[in-house]
Amino acid sequence: MTVETGTVAYWREFVAGQDKFVYILGINAANEVLSFTISSQTKYLAMQPHASEMVEIAKGTLDCFGKTCYIQCFYEVRRTPIAEFVDLDRRGYICYRGSLPQFSSVIRKIVSESMLLEGYDQDAVLEVLN
Repeated sequence: MTVETGTVAYWREFVAGQDKFVYILGINAANEVLSFTISSQTKYLAMQPHASEMVEIAKGTLDCFGKTCYIQCFYEVRRTPIAEFVDLDRRGYICYRGSLPQFSSVIRKIVSESMLLEGYDQDAVLEVLN
């Protein structure tokens, strides 16, 4: 799998019920793959500032999205050492689903103005998206 900004992957977890889609932001200077969770949960749409810190992915944008989903830019950034990421990919825990680089500029804007994302994560995201 190519690890680049906009890659969408299905991440199969070791814990039942924790499987999820992720949006790859890029690789930082510490050789960590940074990503945000993609979710179909709509509960955050009724909460501010959460609702304004999500990026909508319309149903069918990729074949794997059978309903509208959201990149959650307000939750902590997942940081995975590149060697671990590659190993998980090789073992089938991370599966490539497509690429949506067109959302990176919207994510950068949301993160730069975020009220929920902490400074450490905020700085890391802006560094890889600039």
